[in-house]
Amino acid sequence: MIASVALLAIRRFWGARQAVARRDWPAFLLLGLLVVPLNQGCFLFGISSSTASHASLLYAMTPLVVLLFAGRLLREERLVAKTVGILVAFLGVGVILFERGLRNELTVLRGDLIILVAVFAWSLYTVLSKRLLTRYDPMTVTTWSIVSGTALSLPAFLIPGAIQPVATIRPEVWGALLYLSIATNVIAYPLWSYALKNMDASKVAITANTQPILTGLLSWIVFREEFTPGFIAGGLLILAAVTWVETRR
Repeated sequence: MIASVALLAIRRFWGARQAVARRDWPAFLLLGLLVVPLNQGCFLFGISSSTASHASLLYAMTPLVVLLFAGRLLREERLVAKTVGILVAFLGVGVILFERGLRNELTVLRGDLIILVAVFAWSLYTVLSKRLLTRYDPMTVTTWSIVSGTALSLPAFLIPGAIQPVATIRPEVWGALLYLSIATNVIAYPLWSYALKNMDASKVAITANTQPILTGLLSWIVFREEFTPGFIAGGLLILAAVTWVETRR
């Protein structure tokens, strides 16, 4: 809801606001269902009974799933070269996460399966939104996807005890919620859409596999964690794979 209000406020003062054609509203509703209740909802429910490292590894599958959808729905080309790069990047993510103890976390299957639903939902959202981006700008696609997804999530308020009372939420939690609302939905999603408008969906998706590298760098800056051999090897695999995919003509 916070993200929807922020996006609508930005749209109110946006220079050139695009009107959505009536025939495209079902597509925006589908995107909203995919990106909010299924992607964000299943991710949060899944990670509550899984682990951050498992979630990272599962989301590292996103480029491969996007490639499968894009090859069929968008008729993307050079699938073999992209598949090789994506698999190498996934291997790099696996090297980093297994070294951090992934092999000791085998009791979270239920949460992992729920997160896997979120991965497929996000991948399909990525591919289907590219079609709308041929007619609309990234802010328009992001705004109405998030707003429609928020509207589809509102029935949760009717479930007794499903939503925690606002008065019980601590200030630091509100800070985290604001970050997730603004940084993710209002800043990152439009940037993702802008990239999708100008690049192949599979090329955009593989950049997400650099997240473990960025997390490692931030951990080094904030917590002074050391770079391990596994992190260096996995990071090099990821960077090589992303470079391979992005530079294929």
